Amino acid sequence: MNKNIILEQGYKPIIISLVITITLWLFISSFFGNIVLFITLFIAFIYRNPSHHIFRNSQSVLAPIDSTIEAIDIVDGKQRIYCKVNLCNTHTLRAPSDGELKIKKYQHGLNLNPNTPKASLLNEQTVLKINNLKIKLISGICNSNINYLENKKVYQGEEIGLFLDGIVTIYVNSEYQLLVNIGDKLTSGQTILFRKPNKI
Repeated sequence: MNKNIILEQGYKPIIISLVITITLWLFISSFFGNIVLFITLFIAFIYRNPSHHIFRNSQSVLAPIDSTIEAIDIVDGKQRIYCKVNLCNTHTLRAPSDGELKIKKYQHGLNLNPNTPKASLLNEQTVLKINNLKIKLISGICNSNINYLENKKVYQGEEIGLFLDGIVTIYVNSEYQLLVNIGDKLTSGQTILFRKPNKI
């Protein structure tokens, strides 16, 4: 598990921003240097990696990422939780349960506002599957790309990727007991979304 204060994916943009800051300070203007320094600190905030105590439980499905629930519905016997991820959240994707992580779909695309109708068709997106659970990621305006592990065995709470901004939709069968509501703020690896049925 990653123990760094800053996620590795943030090293490159932070270093680039620091170099620009120092260059501005030395050769252009301290005023502009301070502006870019503020941007550097915000980038570091975006890629922060606070420690999480994972509430592992084989009968529970945990939140895969820090987010806010925007909608819940049932379609074709599947419960769906639609979660909004923004830049103020932490962005580590975690396995909601033990199982075999599979990449079911990947679509390279745009970075439109994820709340617009066209975003679900045109934005970069991917679908991950872990046993009976499916997670769909639709990129938002600030996502340069969606990062995730390749197909492998994962354990509940394990870091499986990075997602900066957009919509995360969790799909499970209707027999799972829903334990959250619209408007709830989720914490990855801690908030329990569903209780698994006794027999799946």
